[in-house]
Amino acid sequence: MQETSTGKDKLKGQLPADVIVGHKTGSSDRTPEGIKIADNDAGFVILPNGQKYYIAVFVMESQENDADNAAIIASISKIVYDTLNSDIQ
Repeated sequence: MQETSTGKDKLKGQLPADVIVGHKTGSSDRTPEGIKIADNDAGFVILPNGQKYYIAVFVMESQENDADNAAIIASISKIVYDTLNSDIQ
């Protein structure tokens, strides 16, 4: 999972480059109306102190483009990382 080459703009997108992340992305097609059924990323993150946490972010029934969906996932991932990392400092 650490070698996943897709979705570098999702869970890992806004995290520091040296943070270890193992993840698996997923996405669906769009409906004829242009709605993305699902866009997601799930995995683990290892904090600087060695603690690990697991995270899964699913964006469903989105009218946003793929880049915006990835940015939503990255933003949520960053909030979780910052919150958990600040708890240990």
